[in-house]
Amino acid sequence: SLGVAVIAVTLLTHGSADLAFARRDDSSPLHNNEESRQHPQDGDHLRRRTRAEGSIRRRHGKVNLLVQYKNGPAYTRSLAHYNSDNSNDYASVPIPNSTWQTHTTSISSISEESHIAAVELDAEEMEFVMHEMMADEDVELVEEDFPMYKYPYNSIQQFNLPDQNSHLPPVRHKHRHLTQQQQSLPNNRTLVTETQEYGIDLTQSSSVWSLTKSQPNKYPNTPVKVCIVDTGYDGQHEDLPQGDMVTSTDTGYGDGLTDGDGHGTHCAGVIGALGGNGFGIVGVNPDPTKFSFHIAKALNDDGMGTATSVLKGIKGCINSGSKVISMSLGGGPKSSVFAELYKEAYDNDVLVFAAAGNVGIMRDDYPASYPLVVSVGAVDRNGNRARFSNWNDQLEIMGPGKEVKSTFPGSGYGILSGTSMATPYVAGVAALVWGYFPECSNQQIRNVLARSALSMAPNDAGCNRKTGFGLVQAKSAFDMLDEYGCAAGGEDYDPPSDGGVGGCDQPLADLSKLEPKSNLHANSVSTGSASNSNGGCKKLLLTMLTDNYGYETSWQLTRAGSSKVLKSGPLGEENFADKTEYRFMASDCLDAGTYEFHMKDDFGDGITPPGYYSISLDGKTLAKNSAFGYEETTRFTINDNSPPAAGGGEETKPGAWTSLFYEDFSSGFGQLNDGGSNAMHVDSKFGRNGIVMIKRGNTDFDAASVYSDSIPLNKNRGYNNFKVVFSFYANSMEVNDRFCLDYSSNGSSSWRRAECWRSGADFENGTWNDDVVKQFRPSVNFAPNSIRFRFRGFSSDNFDRVFIEKVRLFGRKEPVAR
Repeated sequence: SLGVAVIAVTLLTHGSADLAFARRDDSSPLHNNEESRQHPQDGDHLRRRTRAEGSIRRRHGKVNLLVQYKNGPAYTRSLAHYNSDNSNDYASVPIPNSTWQTHTTSISSISEESHIAAVELDAEEMEFVMHEMMADEDVELVEEDFPMYKYPYNSIQQFNLPDQNSHLPPVRHKHRHLTQQQQSLPNNRTLVTETQEYGIDLTQSSSVWSLTKSQPNKYPNTPVKVCIVDTGYDGQHEDLPQGDMVTSTDTGYGDGLTDGDGHGTHCAGVIGALGGNGFGIVGVNPDPTKFSFHIAKALNDDGMGTATSVLKGIKGCINSGSKVISMSLGGGPKSSVFAELYKEAYDNDVLVFAAAGNVGIMRDDYPASYPLVVSVGAVDRNGNRARFSNWNDQLEIMGPGKEVKSTFPGSGYGILSGTSMATPYVAGVAALVWGYFPECSNQQIRNVLARSALSMAPNDAGCNRKTGFGLVQAKSAFDMLDEYGCAAGGEDYDPPSDGGVGGCDQPLADLSKLEPKSNLHANSVSTGSASNSNGGCKKLLLTMLTDNYGYETSWQLTRAGSSKVLKSGPLGEENFADKTEYRFMASDCLDAGTYEFHMKDDFGDGITPPGYYSISLDGKTLAKNSAFGYEETTRFTINDNSPPAAGGGEETKPGAWTSLFYEDFSSGFGQLNDGGSNAMHVDSKFGRNGIVMIKRGNTDFDAASVYSDSIPLNKNRGYNNFKVVFSFYANSMEVNDRFCLDYSSNGSSSWRRAECWRSGADFENGTWNDDVVKQFRPSVNFAPNSIRFRFRGFSSDNFDRVFIEKVRLFGRKEPVAR
């Protein structure tokens, strides 16, 4: 009866009907007490029903719930049912094959990784389904779906400008109940002269454009995908990216590339209105070759949506490969389901920004107040806090939000005010800066934006609840990363979500303890060599300008002494285009070892000047040439304090990697265990001997896994940082099918996610990926006494398979956070 009471109260407040809270955990006396799992007595049952009926939102006789499972949407056996003689009583004998799932209208998966689903049911089934869910051991928590909406603003100006001197009066729209009634305007034309809004200079965005344009070879760019969760996007707007540069997710409100409201299109223009086209405005990212959009139309044409539609939108952002998510919306209570999905996003290296709200008071609005979401407040054109900008302990950074001119549907433009406008400004700056430092993590980019912000606190006190760390500054953030590298953003946590605290408590790096990159390069990088002692990710950068015969040019990256190709190009094209400049990462993270880069020309005359190619590592140029004939090979070495070795080993110096585990599968699974029927050993496959295979993880995730036993650790050595090195081959994996590496410490029965690799984004089928490295750190505060790991498959078909060869685990001691 206690569990039922908890559900009733939380539904009444539109919060989370948290079965996990009612059930506690496995060690809880409440969970172990069988009496707590008995069916409710009549009085308790009637009392719960009365409270629930007063709280459940019904739409056309339907009730919508959000459900999180412990281990994925599994089949659940019925533990109770209605007695045929009296529908208000529960019978004590279950009906076979009767489940709460069969009493729902629909169940749709939102996130397999976070085990979240949306459930719709008839209102009259509510009592039975909730009772069944309480009895279902695999249901972690249940929450009621709730409304979400774009944040309102005081007025909107949508206007026509036939020329620069036009002074047509703005059309103002009143708002009621947090919605906007759009009015159509005749002869809505574009701005015939390109203008740069005050926010561009206020955020220093134009200074980054100038610097990177003047030194393209020094500052190559890796395009960043930005996802906007809002009312949609005008895919025909002349001043916005179109075509392949814009993708979308269907959340149930129609085509994402349409926008009947205008709010989403306005936010998109702030981030990425096209520059250099001679009309309209300029976004924070004016060059569409350096970023792309993904649109999640999670709100309808009245600016309204639901928790379900927003959750689907966020998951679509994650699946699309977006690195930045911008959400100018709010609504509803704090939600455990949302918190879990934001954790998934953060642990997948995604940075989420959300508007703080427009009431001008201190209060916790969501999603901005989640620790893993960056809360954004607004300033006016003078850089002062806007009076409407909300504030609280989670407010982290500020952006321009007063009277912001941006794109509007119909190739028009509008002026809006609100933290909704500040959010895309800050998200746009994150994308702008991140594109030039792609090796940095989301946590590091977040911290650098905060550290480099222009303080607005009284007496330059740093950070406070009303303005966070201050006004976002693109050039200051860029310069900080250029000087110190990713270390300017502090150390990464494992999982990354452990580092997301939010507000003034966000853990920033102490720059006084860092050494500029220029000194580090001089000390640790010699010609053709780089140190990897800090455990950082080393990626090879290729810059190239082709001549009139781009189709003759190609390249390969191999390990020295091996013919196996790690990477090659052209990437995703039949040929390189003629007289075209390319800048991209020519490798994944490179572990310690010696590599060879091969630049080739089929005709044998290299690349005709002014064409050339250049490769660099950590800012150090390893090779640059035009006249290389048929082929030129550059050998370079990445050093580590301790070379990987098979079997055990002794630590030779502080910070050195020590081998803890090695398995080559020469004798079956060896030291690994198979999770079930969807894992097997293969003697020989795809040119390799001794490999294990995992397949089809859509129905039984554990069966599609291999895992180690707990590996004891010497407490005297204090290992607190670990890395797994392995090779894999994928076969028939469809786009977004994936496999993941999990770990567990100190004998815990629960697993934590280290990394997932997705087909189409992280790897392609039909090729070996050698010496893949993933580091993880169970805690920044202590060294575990044991560690274990597993590989787990998530795919939809029996023929979707991943083959793994030679797994190694290393450990080392790193300084403990204080």
